[in-house]
Amino acid sequence: MSNILNLSSHTTDEDLKHLTTLLLYHLVEQNGGQVQFKLEDAHRVRENLATKMVQMQVGDEVRLKIINRLPELS
Repeated sequence: MSNILNLSSHTTDEDLKHLTTLLLYHLVEQNGGQVQFKLEDAHRVRENLATKMVQMQVGDEVRLKIINRLPELS
């Protein structure tokens, strides 16, 4: 059965590092072996996440999903 997890409260730092690394390698491989971005783009995305939540669905597949944060969680 799959679980919806809030990365900040349900995974250990070690789990998060491992899954993040695997997902990053998978993303790069799926995009022809290269992903390129500017640091300012990364900072902008990080700022926008203040109004979003990142969820991870863990089951037979691992999925990341970015959703709007519920008002009571802001």
